[in-house]
Amino acid sequence: MEENAGLRGLIDTGKGNLQWERDIPPASLANLESLAAKDFKGNLGKIIHDIYQTAHVMFGDMPQGDHKKRAKYRFASKTIMRILPTPHKTEIEKLIEGKKITMDLYEILGKCTWVEPK
Repeated sequence: MEENAGLRGLIDTGKGNLQWERDIPPASLANLESLAAKDFKGNLGKIIHDIYQTAHVMFGDMPQGDHKKRAKYRFASKTIMRILPTPHKTEIEKLIEGKKITMDLYEILGKCTWVEPK
């Protein structure tokens, strides 16, 4: 390491910029939040489409395969939780904390759209 002492500064500088997840572009987030606020269930198809369209652009630099597919799916799950209207969000968070469901996109959507028979 002594022969490459110049790399130490480069490594230390790079450590501060390390990010495990990608941030959603502010314009996309604002669009999704406005769709969810207007009529969440009515706009659900458009919301899901826009989430995956944003993910496709965000993860466009990754090669095709399972890693990219999982990254987009994880992004969609976290984004839907972020934009859920308050009544749905509190219910879903309680179910996740109680380990009744996971942070899975389809489980979250199922709980938000399914109506229990009376």
